[in-house]
Amino acid sequence: MREGTIAENELWPLKPGDRFGDCTVDRLLGHGSMGYVFLVKASDGTQYALKVMSPELAKKDSTYKERFLREAEFAMKIRHRNLIPVHDAGEESERGFCYILMDYMPGGTVKDLVREKGALPVAQAIQIATQVAVAMEVAHIHGIIHRDIKPDNIMFDADGVPKLADLGVARFETDAHLTTLKGVLVGTPAYMAPEQMMDSHHIDERADIYSLGLVLYEMLTGKSPRAGSTVMGLLARSIKGEPLPDVRTMRPEVSASVAYVLSLMLAPKVEQRPHTSRAAADLLTRAAAGSLLIPEAPNKADAASPKPEWSPWWKHPVSIILLVIGSLVLGFAAAWWIFVILN
Repeated sequence: MREGTIAENELWPLKPGDRFGDCTVDRLLGHGSMGYVFLVKASDGTQYALKVMSPELAKKDSTYKERFLREAEFAMKIRHRNLIPVHDAGEESERGFCYILMDYMPGGTVKDLVREKGALPVAQAIQIATQVAVAMEVAHIHGIIHRDIKPDNIMFDADGVPKLADLGVARFETDAHLTTLKGVLVGTPAYMAPEQMMDSHHIDERADIYSLGLVLYEMLTGKSPRAGSTVMGLLARSIKGEPLPDVRTMRPEVSASVAYVLSLMLAPKVEQRPHTSRAAADLLTRAAAGSLLIPEAPNKADAASPKPEWSPWWKHPVSIILLVIGSLVLGFAAAWWIFVILN
């Protein structure tokens, strides 16, 4: 999300100083295609983030409104250390917008962290990715695919604990027709799995695992592996199934086991990735601890020129034919020799 200009301020559904329930609007934190996020303060001084859906968007298509409120319904029911707590949600009828009131994350985002520090220490990057994977698993168990895992949507609280944010574009398995828009690319192309680039709606949790792999790759290298790519270019690579370069080409100190797990998360083919986010988290943990055994790759020379398997000569038809012909030739030669001797 980005901060608004003075001209855009006139379009905001709330202004600094406005009252919202027991809270006072302090300032705009940012805004995007779905709406606005404001910093608000309660009467006791507690700070919250107030997410407000764009009223124009709700008027344009009621599906957006239903999806927004569905996010709130889910978020209020689920409590997890790595998910942002939601305290209230609903529709403000007087002003005509939907809202979600959640904890304020003063620690910024992974995007901010990488922008400030560049490539992160390997242990820190893996710790963040592992905790986000566990949060993803909680969402997946409850039937929701996030579909927009990216550095902007991983935030930190005051203690530096990573929290997964923004379930607003998610797809609920239990009621998909309410939460998807046909023909629309849902998510952020630079962080989409190949299958999501081609069909944003018929995907499973392994698409989120791929997206998290891209975020981990960025944390380890300091830059997005898809930086500067166009949507059409990304789509072309998705169709071709092109793998990303080994992370060690940019970060040699990354261990072989960590690079191996990252390659699994970023496998172009869905079936080659870890089947669950929990499995991905476990693999990362073991790789970081040095306890993960990497399967041996087949010898390329042997694979290119495989040795033929030995089998008895009598099982080959050509050998039998040659044997018969040879026997006939020898037979005729022997008969001719006997004929010459006797005559």
